[in-house]
Amino acid sequence: MDRQGSVRSVRDGSTASAEELASELLALKKASGLSFAQLGEKTHYAKSSWERWVNGKQFPPRAAVESIARLDGKDPAVLLALWDRADEERASADEASDEAPVPEPAQDAVPGRPGRRRALWISAVAGLLVAAAVAVAAVMFFGDKPDPRPVQVAGPATGCTGTGCEGRDPKKMNCGADAVTVRTGSIPKDLVIELRYSKACQAAWGRISFAQIGATVVVNNSDGAAQADVVHYDRDVYTPLIAAPDDGSVWVCAALPKDGARSCTGRFIPSEEK
Repeated sequence: MDRQGSVRSVRDGSTASAEELASELLALKKASGLSFAQLGEKTHYAKSSWERWVNGKQFPPRAAVESIARLDGKDPAVLLALWDRADEERASADEASDEAPVPEPAQDAVPGRPGRRRALWISAVAGLLVAAAVAVAAVMFFGDKPDPRPVQVAGPATGCTGTGCEGRDPKKMNCGADAVTVRTGSIPKDLVIELRYSKACQAAWGRISFAQIGATVVVNNSDGAAQADVVHYDRDVYTPLIAAPDDGSVWVCAALPKDGARSCTGRFIPSEEK
C-alpha cells in the first residue's frame, strides 16, 4: 500500500482487511439468525456496538470477534488471524498519515509584486464591499416594503431521480428526506405494509414491519419494473428504489413465508395526488 492509499484508509476508517473482517462478521450474524439485541445478550457486548462492528462503522475489539466465532462452536483461529492482519494494516496506515507532508502556502509568481491569488482575494473583497453598499442603499430606499417576488424553497439534495434510482438504497440516496407513506396494508397477524414515496427522487419503495424471518416485500410500477427484499433477521426490511413517474402508478405487495398469504396496497398515482 502506498502512502496516499494509507492516508486515505485512515481518513475513511477502514482498510481492505478491516472491510473483509466486517463482511465475515455479517455472515456469521446472518448464519446465527440472531438479532443485534440477541447477539449482545449472548456475547455480553451492547447491540449498538455489534451494529457498528458488523456494518464496518467501527473496528471491533479482538475479544468480541472471538466471542461471535465461538457461538456455533467454530475454531476462531481463522477469524482472529484476519483481525490481526487488519489491526496491523490500520497501524501502518496511522504511521503513514502521521508522515504525510503538509502543503505549503503558494508563493507569489513574481517577487515584489502581488501574486495572482492575492489579486483575486483583493478583487473578491472589493466585490463584497460593493454588494454590501448596494444592499444598504436598497434598505434605505425601499424601507420595510415586502418583496412581491415568491420565495423559492429548494428541495432536499438527492442522489438520484426517476429511473436513475432503480435498485438503489433510499437511505443512501437521501430519498427519505421528504418521503411519506402514501399507501398501507397488512397481513394478519400484525405485519404492516407501507408504500413510501419521495417527490424529490420521483421514486418509491416498499417496507414491511413486525414481520417474521422469510417474509418478502415487493414494490412494482406500471412500467413493469419491480424490486424486492426478504427479512433475513429482526422483523422489518425495505426494498430498493423503483421509479414513480407522475403519470404512472406504484404499489407494494408482501407475503408470509410459510402459508404464502399475500396482500397488496392500493395503487398510488403521483399526478392524481395533491
